[in-house]
Amino acid sequence: MEIFPRWISKKNMRNFFLNYSYSKVVIVVIFLCQVLVIFNISPWKNAERENALINWDVTSYYSYLPAVFVHKDLAFKFLETDTINYEAKHQFWPETAPNGNKVIKTTMGMAFLYSPFFFVSHLYAHFSENYNANGFSKPYEVSLAFSCVFYLFFGFVFFLKLLRTIFSDKITSVILLTTFLGTNLFFYSTTEPCMSHAYTFSIACLLLYLIPKIYFQFNYKSALLLGAIIGVLVLIRPTNLIFSLVVLLYGINNPKSMKFRLLWLLNNKFKILFSICIAFSIYSFQLIYWKWSTGNWIFNSYVGEQFYFDNPQLMSFLFSYRKGWLLYTPIFIISFLGLYKMLKAKSNWTFPIVISLGLTIYIFSSWWCWWYGGGFGMRPMIDFYPLFIIPLGFILQSAKNRLSRVILIFTIFSCISLNLFQTLQKRHHVIHWDSMTKSSYWHFFFQHRMKSEKDWKVQETLLQTPDYKKAKKGEGEYNFSVIN
Repeated sequence: MEIFPRWISKKNMRNFFLNYSYSKVVIVVIFLCQVLVIFNISPWKNAERENALINWDVTSYYSYLPAVFVHKDLAFKFLETDTINYEAKHQFWPETAPNGNKVIKTTMGMAFLYSPFFFVSHLYAHFSENYNANGFSKPYEVSLAFSCVFYLFFGFVFFLKLLRTIFSDKITSVILLTTFLGTNLFFYSTTEPCMSHAYTFSIACLLLYLIPKIYFQFNYKSALLLGAIIGVLVLIRPTNLIFSLVVLLYGINNPKSMKFRLLWLLNNKFKILFSICIAFSIYSFQLIYWKWSTGNWIFNSYVGEQFYFDNPQLMSFLFSYRKGWLLYTPIFIISFLGLYKMLKAKSNWTFPIVISLGLTIYIFSSWWCWWYGGGFGMRPMIDFYPLFIIPLGFILQSAKNRLSRVILIFTIFSCISLNLFQTLQKRHHVIHWDSMTKSSYWHFFFQHRMKSEKDWKVQETLLQTPDYKKAKKGEGEYNFSVIN
């Protein structure tokens, strides 16, 4: 079974550029666009002063590395004794476990993905006279920013290969470009490139590409790769366990196919067990860390934070002006219209998309902070975009006459334009990071930046700050609609 496409191999990599196709050109355009925007923004320019990239959530993802390789102290005792003057606001952000020990809030999957780039920048900073080798100076931020470029390019290559097994080259090109420019993936791969979402998106692309090949020919090599991918995804974020359901549900579209799937599982039980062992062995790094740090093998490192599964904020999650997924990323409204076409075509991806869509919306909207703090749009959904954008291809495929194609392309172009414009608004704080309301959204709808001090004052009167304390208890924001 050929897991990796031939044109990625060392011998034939040049064929990627020599064998012309629209989709390959689009991949290059996406790569160049990401690099140019990152250079234009230069989010690392104040690295020595305020750590613009290694901040907030990224601090937790990343802090495993400087704690171990710079301070050699994963218990964070140096925070009490170290006399180094840290000017950055959030260089380390551990929680306190019930036993009094410090524990990193997030799981360590992102630290594994950052690590090759961390080691290169750490070596450079160590021998440089201009930068401090403390894990937070400019070389580290630049290196981490371009780790996102590497992983995203890697992901889109496999996404292209997956889509080409379903659609024509032209439709594949439209989907690739729309996924990048028409969703908040663009924001999280350029403006905040060190957040986990572009990385998880890319690994998910590899997994989805692998799934059909597993059912075509399943051996221990592919079982090893499957287990490793699932293990890394879950190590980044435990809710990514949903991807294992995508694997199991692929190809099921009627009772007969379900019966065949059960037989396949029985026939391959040892390979499946091997995959589970590989995935568990990768996740065990987190379990060992929790046991060492907190005394418990399983620990909720998000201390004081939880899901409220009896009170999911479904409508707010989808449509609120604060962060509503379909309000800020309307391309998926178009995409999900394609589910009917997929059902008629008996696509192998229909059932996985429907089930995972329902689960992600339910689980993510049940989190106490259903708007997910600071950010643009509903960022946890980005991880599943390679799956959820597939129905768009069936809509494109069904547009047979010229008029329907023009209308569809115009609609997609409008969604891309809106996303890019609102990305600019977010960068200039016209779209607030957590306090948006209907009034503020429409008052500044046509402005990409504030024109005067008066605008800032008007915005301040229109915004509504969430009550985080009440929300943590399942109160307040859970009983307040921000849709109207």
